[in-house]
Amino acid sequence: MFQKVIMAIIGRIFIILMCVLCMVSCNRHENNLDIENSGYVYVEDGHFKVKKADFFPVMLNYVVNYRCIDGKFVVSPAKYYEKPDVYETNTIEAVRDQLSSHFRLIRDMGFNTLRVCLDRFYPDEDGNYYYNTSDGKKFSIADDCNVILDGFETLVSVAEENDLHLMLLLKPNIDNEKLERFNVNILSRFSDKPTVFAYDFMNEPLYFDRNADGSEHPRAKDDAYRIVSSWKEMMGKYAPKQLMTIGFAVPLEVLEWDPAMLPVDFVQVHSYHPLYFQNEIWWYGHYVGKTWMIGETALPADNDSISYEEQRQFMVESYKYTIDCGGSGYGWWEFQEMPNNHFEAQYSGLMTHDGYTVNSKGDTIVGTLKPAVSEIKQLLKYEKQEPKRAVNYYNMIGYNNLVIRGRIVDEDTKQPVEGAIIRGWNKWWSIGTNTYSDENGNFTLYTNDFFVHFEISAPCMTKLKFDKEMKYFPLDTTQVWNLDSLPMRELEYHKVAYHVFLKNPEGRKLPHNADDNFSVFDFDASKFNKAKFYAEMGDVYLKKLDFIKEER
Repeated sequence: MFQKVIMAIIGRIFIILMCVLCMVSCNRHENNLDIENSGYVYVEDGHFKVKKADFFPVMLNYVVNYRCIDGKFVVSPAKYYEKPDVYETNTIEAVRDQLSSHFRLIRDMGFNTLRVCLDRFYPDEDGNYYYNTSDGKKFSIADDCNVILDGFETLVSVAEENDLHLMLLLKPNIDNEKLERFNVNILSRFSDKPTVFAYDFMNEPLYFDRNADGSEHPRAKDDAYRIVSSWKEMMGKYAPKQLMTIGFAVPLEVLEWDPAMLPVDFVQVHSYHPLYFQNEIWWYGHYVGKTWMIGETALPADNDSISYEEQRQFMVESYKYTIDCGGSGYGWWEFQEMPNNHFEAQYSGLMTHDGYTVNSKGDTIVGTLKPAVSEIKQLLKYEKQEPKRAVNYYNMIGYNNLVIRGRIVDEDTKQPVEGAIIRGWNKWWSIGTNTYSDENGNFTLYTNDFFVHFEISAPCMTKLKFDKEMKYFPLDTTQVWNLDSLPMRELEYHKVAYHVFLKNPEGRKLPHNADDNFSVFDFDASKFNKAKFYAEMGDVYLKKLDFIKEER
């Protein structure tokens, strides 16, 4: 009798559990159907979709300024767009019309998505945050929150009217209640707007995860995971149908804000320099294990030191290589040139300030589109091919004085670790570079100066940070080199131009269309992977992160 009672109880529990599971399954199915038919962008099998159709974000970064007009907070095109020294429009309606003119032109170009930075507000001495408008007014993210969001609402509406999705960059709330409350208000306000494709919760943590005084903020991987998990929870509560990302810079992000382990919906990559681009995209495409897209890239072109044709060719090849490596979107920085700035900022835009351009609505905009724009619609037809790893993957900027060799090993399994990042710096931390481990865990870190500081990590693995004096030996005993008088020891990567590494450096100005035999990535392999002295680091052991192992 007792056994029958127990069996009956177990049977009822089983039925209840099955009902609960069925309800959960049904809810998930309904949610999936809801998102599939809603017009929101969602991720499926590593790619973006809208209403069950493939969606490939072709994204342009667009800069806005903030103004006070008739007492209202107004989101305006950047002052340096069109006529760089003045705002062309001075009423709320005229500003809206100018935004619409730009957005229509951007849609005409072939872009379907904009990335807009909403994070450009700053704290006062008391830690209160304000948007400072161009005329000196201050709008508090606390006291004036609704007024600010009304301004953002106009931006979203104009994008929607011009058939553009939006990625909105937020200021990251890291253990800061004021910023968290403001971000929650943004998420809540636009949760019913499918136009908002995704929220970018942080721009380039490698460079911008800083203390209040601007100093570096060393971040443990588990702490970064905790922070991003809290953002993910916010999204689930206040904007469950929209996507969340982070704008990651170079693969060195793996040392702290490891993109492979963070709970983002997709990874967004920022990469620029032609000597770096293919290598960084190869790494993200092969080792992150998540849906990813390019969030920012560009080749600045003034049509002198770098021709418009080079810029056009860079767009063609960087787009295709993104597709080849499995990327699911492509973004360019930015809409129009920024005068009176450093070269990259000034000339990366796709529009000059000379002449006039008319959009499909008949609006006239000051500036002329660069030749790269003519490629965008054609690139949408490109089909994925098998990518080749760049010839400079293990020595991206051609350092050729010294090479440090070693191997990365999983401490638990004793298996080689592929795709690890090995970073070295000289004694004064003024010169640094990095490399990657190959399929056998082996690495070769090329440098022009003596490295003594090292950081090493790999996706979802621990990080090592240590100092080590290396002992060097000549690679070629027939050549006489003095370790104390090696050339170009202070050469830093910002000063390394890509032209000198091309097989035909002077040929870069010859092409006139995308079919010409020219490549911005056609580097001479003989100019890389050579050195005068070598040192052996030996085996370096990493471990899988415990909290990652537990979750998996």
